[in-house]
Amino acid sequence: MSDAELAPDDGVAIRPGASRPRRSPEDVEVARAARRLGWQTAVVVLASVVLMAAVVLVAVLRGQARDAEAKLEQVAHSIDDTRDVPPGLWVTVMSTVDGSMTSSPGLPQGLPDVGALSAVAEGRHEVRSTVATGEGPVPVVTVERDRVVVQVAVDPNEKHDELERLLTALAFAGGTGVVLAGVAGAWFGRRAVRPLADALARQRRFVADASHELRTPLTLLSTRVQLLGRHLDADVSDVPPRVRADVTGLHGDTAALAALFDDLLLAADDRRVAPEPVDVAAVAAKVVAAAAASASARGIALRTTGESAAVALAGGVSVRRALTALVDNALDHAESAVDLDVVRDGDLVRARVLDDGPGIAPGTRVFERFASHRPAADGRRHYGLGLALVAEIATQHGGRVAAGPRDDQRRGAQVTLELPALR
Repeated sequence: MSDAELAPDDGVAIRPGASRPRRSPEDVEVARAARRLGWQTAVVVLASVVLMAAVVLVAVLRGQARDAEAKLEQVAHSIDDTRDVPPGLWVTVMSTVDGSMTSSPGLPQGLPDVGALSAVAEGRHEVRSTVATGEGPVPVVTVERDRVVVQVAVDPNEKHDELERLLTALAFAGGTGVVLAGVAGAWFGRRAVRPLADALARQRRFVADASHELRTPLTLLSTRVQLLGRHLDADVSDVPPRVRADVTGLHGDTAALAALFDDLLLAADDRRVAPEPVDVAAVAAKVVAAAAASASARGIALRTTGESAAVALAGGVSVRRALTALVDNALDHAESAVDLDVVRDGDLVRARVLDDGPGIAPGTRVFERFASHRPAADGRRHYGLGLALVAEIATQHGGRVAAGPRDDQRRGAQVTLELPALR
């Protein structure tokens, strides 16, 4: 046999001393989902066991109370000798002739109930009472029979022992059931989630491969369009305005397609981003500078406000991509102005993008893929991927994103990206 060892799970050859292959993100998600399902199943079973135990205990306590009551009645009206006492009972017999009293052995402190004995001896037929003893509260029945007064008390220790045995059995059975349910839930959860994870992995690979392969011919197409525009400017003296507009529009379409493929690549990338200190305010300034030409061409004033420095724990490329998507979305909706405001608020760095457009209608799911409701007035189709990617970036970095009306109650919309601040 060679010195290579075969891994039992995936059949990958691993040399002695070498580290095992790193698990894929899908495997990690499957393991997490299985653990969650296992814990959830265990919690449900535990709640069921606790409920069942409570019902059983109530039923047992009521049964014990009925049995004790019947036992008291039977013994009080039938016993003749304190030496012949059934287990779990204490008996006291007092003569009504001379007042002599005998009791069964082991009578705890507090018994007999002298007051109840005296009351029955003076003429009352039966007295029921509860006496506090060193063993706990004890129910007592005192009756008069043939020139004697008989008092019977129930030993609570016998009831406690029975309850302890019952609770021990329930705890063992319930604990075993919870453990088995957790293991079974994790196993079934892994089997149920695995096909979904595999399908998601195939989908991500397809999107990433297709987007990557299409970017090369798209780049060539964009280059040819630019060269065509330069040739028209250099070689053709009288270019019809419609032709020049079509060439310009074609270049814009290729740029939009390139941005779309970039979005698809980002959406297919499920790798965890190692957080690092990122000055969100500085990134915001660069984003606004890059979008200034587009904003100026549309007649929109694009500004940055807020603090000059606001450091968050995130990925620099991801933050820039998110802010770029927010600014592009605001420019598509704004009428005259877009503001990118970055501030630090406690443990958060908050970036707000405000526009003076029509706003966001209630119930609009702006962070879902392909949820764009914008009219294609600029000649381009909007796919609604930008804000969905912003939401994914926020989730990857432990932040959040929200959209709604502006805080200052002015016309327009406000989209807020929150990221954990560097402490």
